[in-house]
Amino acid sequence: MQFYDVLLVNPIVDGMNLVAKEGAVVNRRDGVIVLSRTAGAFQQLAKGSIPTSPIDVEETEEALYEALMLSADERKIKAEAVRQLVERNDLTQWIAQQVHDLNDLLDRTFRKVKPIKDVGPITDELVKDLVITTLA
Repeated sequence: MQFYDVLLVNPIVDGMNLVAKEGAVVNRRDGVIVLSRTAGAFQQLAKGSIPTSPIDVEETEEALYEALMLSADERKIKAEAVRQLVERNDLTQWIAQQVHDLNDLLDRTFRKVKPIKDVGPITDELVKDLVITTLA
């Protein structure tokens, strides 16, 4: 994946998130990602990718053509945008967002439940504790 010009990630149902994200990070040619709107990564990577539908052959053809015809500057902008989106939204960010969402849900549901405290650095042990505490 280091040398693609265009990477087509086109699942019919949610999946292949890591392919799109890995491709964005390891590519060294300012490759462009053509990404299915049904891929789980689409919400995160939409701004830097070219969207397509996995069931529309003509739309996929047009998206691939658009990706191949982008200027070097446009390719660089899209590739850098996707790379930054992946690098900024790592596991730590994802877990912090999950804790935030759980606190919001608890607040709306129970109004009296204390929020989960800032837990500091994310470790495997902390993740296990959070899951056990949340499920208890």
